[in-house]
Amino acid sequence: MDDVFELYLPCDKITNDFATKPNKDKLRIIELGTIMYDNAIYTQQCWGDKEWQSKLAQLEASHKSIIFSLETNNNNKINDIETSTHKQYTSRIETLQQTITSLELRNTGLLSQFQTLHDSLENKFNERLKERLSENTVTHNSRTNDLQARLDSSISEYEVLLGRNNNSANKGKDGENALDMQLNLMFPKAEFDDTCKVAGRGDFIMRDGKFVMMIENKNYSKNVQKSEIDKFYTDLKREQNNDIQCAVMISMKTGICNRDDFAFEVIAGKPILFIHKWNENPYVLKIAVNIFKNILSQNSIDIAKGDMITSLNNISKLVKRNFSSQKNMIDKHHSESLENLSQIEGFFEELYGIINK
Repeated sequence: MDDVFELYLPCDKITNDFATKPNKDKLRIIELGTIMYDNAIYTQQCWGDKEWQSKLAQLEASHKSIIFSLETNNNNKINDIETSTHKQYTSRIETLQQTITSLELRNTGLLSQFQTLHDSLENKFNERLKERLSENTVTHNSRTNDLQARLDSSISEYEVLLGRNNNSANKGKDGENALDMQLNLMFPKAEFDDTCKVAGRGDFIMRDGKFVMMIENKNYSKNVQKSEIDKFYTDLKREQNNDIQCAVMISMKTGICNRDDFAFEVIAGKPILFIHKWNENPYVLKIAVNIFKNILSQNSIDIAKGDMITSLNNISKLVKRNFSSQKNMIDKHHSESLENLSQIEGFFEELYGIINK
C-alpha cells in the first residue's frame, strides 16, 4: 500500500465538495491544480519582470535569426540540387537523343538491307516459279499425251473385250482364269483342281490337307438366277461329291437371286456360303474358308439344325460386314497416307530447289 499523510483543510463549500470525491478523482484534482498554479506563477513572473522580457526578446530574435539562416541554407541547397539534377538529366537526355539518332540511322540501314534482300528473294522466287510453271506445263502436256495414248489403247482393248464379253463362253472362261489366279495368291499352300469341264463338280475343288471345298463361279452381267442355285444344290447332293465338305457360290460382278451377301446355308449336311460382287473384295473368300474350317473342326455340333443355321448365318453376315468396314477404313487410311507422303515429297523438292539456287 502507498504511503499516506493527513491534511487538514478548512470546512467550506469547496472542501466539502472535494471531500465527496473518490480518492482517484481527488488525486487528479490536486495534480491539475498544482500544474495550473505553477504555470500561473510563471506567467505572472513574465508579466512583471523586465529582465525576463528582455531575455525572451533576445531568444525570439536569436530564434528568428537561426530560422532565417536555416531557410537560407535550405534554399541554397535546393537550388544547388536543382541545378545539379538539371545538368545531370540534361546530359543523360542528350546522350539518349544521340543514341536514338544512332539507332534510327541503323534501323534505316537495316530496312534498306532488308528491302534489298526481299527484292532479291522475290525476284528469285518469281524466276523459280516461272521455271516450275514451265516445267509443270511440259510435264503436264507429256502426261496428257501419254494418258491420251493409253486411253486410246484402253478403248481399243475395251472394244476387243466387249466383243469377247458378248460371247458367254468367253466371259465364263475369263472369270475362271481371274479366279484361278486370285485363289493361288490367297492360298499358296492349297491345291486347286480345275473342274469346270467335269459335270456336277463346280469350277474348282480346293484341297488344303483334309479340307475339301467346292467353288462355283459365275461371271454374269445380271444377278445369278434361281435355276443356277438349284443346280448348285443338286450338284452338292450327288454321290460323286461325297468328298466335298463345304462349298461356296461366287458371283464376280453381280448379286445372287433371293440370297443375301454372305448368306449361310446347309445342303446335304454341308455348309455353304453365297458371295456377291467378289471382284470388289476378293479377300472375303479367306473369311469364308476360315468360317468353314472352324465349323468343320467342331464335331459335337449339328449344323443341320434350324436354330444353328440361323445363328451361323447371322454370325457370318456380321463377320463379313465388320471385315468390309475394316477394309474401307484401311483403304481410306492408305489413300490419305499416300497423299500426305506425296505432299511432303513436293515440299522437300521445292525446298531443295530454293536452297540450290
